Amino acid sequence: MGTTKPRAELMWYVREPTPEICANLRWLANLPFIDTTWFGFGHRVAMPAPPMAGTEFQTFLFLTPIIGPDKSIAEALEIAGDPVEILTVNLISDRELALIKSEGLDPLLDLLDENDYPPIFDPARKSYV
Repeated sequence: MGTTKPRAELMWYVREPTPEICANLRWLANLPFIDTTWFGFGHRVAMPAPPMAGTEFQTFLFLTPIIGPDKSIAEALEIAGDPVEILTVNLISDRELALIKSEGLDPLLDLLDENDYPPIFDPARKSYV
């Protein structure tokens, strides 16, 4: 998982920045300050119910960008001399979360690759497990 960076920025690839998506992103961005926690690659935030209409997924998973220009920015970004980790926001199913808990993150990442997981959020995506 690499070294933890002192700062993180969240990025969510969406087709339309709806008020619901913006509210979820704001809430996630504030969570480390509320819970005195931090986010890094592979971290998850499980919700008691889907955080938005149109999807059954209820766990946020943070990954690093795979889109070339975003990956380059993420590798070089600093704020006030601190390196910054850019994390993409992804929603996963209960079965995908169970896979991570039982076998680790790598098997899910392999499934995402095998299924050409779209970088742009698709609330209608089916679970890969």
